[in-house]
Amino acid sequence: MRMRVLIGVFAVVSTVLVGCASAPREPARVDYRSVEASGRSSVPRPVNRACRNGYTVRSGDTLSEVAERCGVSMRELASTNGLNAPYTLRVGQSLSMPRPPVHVVQRGENLYRIGLRYNIPFQTLASHNGIRAPYAIEVGQQIQLPAGTQVASAAGRSSGPTRPSATSRRDARVESREPAANAPRFDWPVRGRVISGFGRTDSGGRNDGINIEVSAGTQVRASAAGQVVYAGSELAGYGQLVLLRHSNGYVTAYAHNRRLLVREGDQVERGQVIAEAGSSGTVDSPQVHFEIRRGVNPEDPMRHLR
Repeated sequence: MRMRVLIGVFAVVSTVLVGCASAPREPARVDYRSVEASGRSSVPRPVNRACRNGYTVRSGDTLSEVAERCGVSMRELASTNGLNAPYTLRVGQSLSMPRPPVHVVQRGENLYRIGLRYNIPFQTLASHNGIRAPYAIEVGQQIQLPAGTQVASAAGRSSGPTRPSATSRRDARVESREPAANAPRFDWPVRGRVISGFGRTDSGGRNDGINIEVSAGTQVRASAAGQVVYAGSELAGYGQLVLLRHSNGYVTAYAHNRRLLVREGDQVERGQVIAEAGSSGTVDSPQVHFEIRRGVNPEDPMRHLR
């Protein structure tokens, strides 16, 4: 099994990349999808629109084929219709589709973060719910999840960060574990004063990275060798954003740049200049928002940086 990263927006984040001067939206389309040997993605698929109102069994149909055709789990399809092994069907029988799970948007969340929570590309959520760019969502809004989504796996999600108060900038509560033994070596992307730390803030928000105060035009360097999986500014809030994929499932994010010097697909070395710092997005002073994630989980950069 190999890790495949699709690019679709670090939809790095529709409300706030974390602790940025106000609250950015999501980074760019990093979809951490594992692909099975068979080539099928483990990410749940949306229910086929033709099946949403039910399915009428035709000659030769089997339950597994109907489930595949309608993009639902055979187990859930059987349970919804009270079917037991050997799952015998009759022509003309009407099958109801499993009721798709729903996520109720909480304060500080955006499609990117919700997608991370359920291991679903944010673009899939947007398409499934008819949400168009810039992918704005509201607190209390119900987001339908693709059938088969395991909601139990959502435990431990973090709400989106908000702009920290002056008193919380240096005192954000850290809640990360020690880096894994096989973590890459990460260097500082820039040198400067940390104006927003990792963790929960006094206002109840959360910063999934750190914000480093710099001068406009400061060279932003790759924290470790890797591949550029996103370079752009599709999502309001983060401004000019770069995402790098590294070994052992790690990804770093660099936001609020004024100019990007790399393109998607580029291979970069540790210390290579990838951008010029700025105040793009929802910040009002030059700074770099920097994140380190292992898979979908944010880790405190201060425990990694050298």
